[in-house]
Amino acid sequence: MCRSLMASGNDWWRAVEEYDFDDAYFNDVGSSNDCEDNDDDWTDSESEREEEVEFNLVNPMVGEMYAYMQQHYDKQLMRTSTLTGKAYINEVTEGNPTKCYEMFHMTPELLLHLVEELAQHGYLRDGLGGVNATQAMAMLLYILGHNTHFRCVVDRFQHSTETVCRHFHKALRAVHHYAKHLIKPDQNVTGLPEHLQVNKYWPWFKGSAKDLRVFEEAISDRKHGFPWPPTGSYYLVDSGLPIGTSFLPPHKSTRYHTHEFRSSGRRITSKKELYNYRHSSLRMVIERSFGVLKAHFPILNLMPNFKPIRQRYVIVMCCALHNFIYMNNQSDELFRIIGESVGEGNATNRGASGDAGASTGAVTQRHVLEMSSALKRALGQFRDNITNTMWDYYVARGNVR
Repeated sequence: MCRSLMASGNDWWRAVEEYDFDDAYFNDVGSSNDCEDNDDDWTDSESEREEEVEFNLVNPMVGEMYAYMQQHYDKQLMRTSTLTGKAYINEVTEGNPTKCYEMFHMTPELLLHLVEELAQHGYLRDGLGGVNATQAMAMLLYILGHNTHFRCVVDRFQHSTETVCRHFHKALRAVHHYAKHLIKPDQNVTGLPEHLQVNKYWPWFKGSAKDLRVFEEAISDRKHGFPWPPTGSYYLVDSGLPIGTSFLPPHKSTRYHTHEFRSSGRRITSKKELYNYRHSSLRMVIERSFGVLKAHFPILNLMPNFKPIRQRYVIVMCCALHNFIYMNNQSDELFRIIGESVGEGNATNRGASGDAGASTGAVTQRHVLEMSSALKRALGQFRDNITNTMWDYYVARGNVR
């Protein structure tokens, strides 16, 4: 009978049917009425005990074999849609551009351009089987852009869960490799973007581009590849981070956030308040770019239970794709709605970073210099000079009564 089971479902079932189950006996045992009517006539003969033992032995086996047949031989097809993954991609990329943007947060031209760029760098190619590079990238963007479960993608693209997971990871690694071409500071940028060069910010924050423990780990360990700003430039940071030649925080123990000024209805009454107000306002411009980033990729709002290393890949990849969209499609709807493009182009220029080729020793040396007491005092004095000059200009324009 085992040989029949291995042959096919029909042979297996035929073998079960040919087994001698003694129909009369099974009918008698399965009839509750007969048992109730004939309790007094029941005899504990040897043959009946043997038949009962045989029934108790065979009945579970038959149930298991039947369940096995249903699971492995009589499975009902699940992915039966006539719109296959390939057909779906063709429909979206060749149809209304709005549909493509709603599904993948990219226009059809930009999606195909991304796939082409990855192929040219050798990071993503068409593989064997029914999933090409465009499908793999589309599945990745679908998951990132909707933070949906893999099984929803399985149903949408008509592939198995294993296939979707495999190509998701393949596309994830490809974009992660490509990120090095998209995420790096431009050593040639030494000032604010042109549209931010107004009296409110310029020339006070000419070189601007967040928990302390993470910060110190990031700048001190070479393996993290911290992107130091070019000499003469600095990052705007909050008051929880230390001052340094590349990090410019606000004044402590002074009103800072813009909503504190609006809610109280108070005018700016001191030079430190003025500095903090403009520092906060400029940081809000920068932070709006993160609003665009999270709007493009909702997966960042609620990260799935991926392994920690894969979560890091997802974050880097979303930032890389964000920069790719901005560099190739500045008219993107989300950039227009959230903050009217906030100057990320200066941080995504293809120029090399000033420290891109620095040795481990050089990077470590810069970290030591940045955090030295002498340079902290120097930048503190630099911040005070900005504060004083900004206040003098503010007063001269008649803003203080």
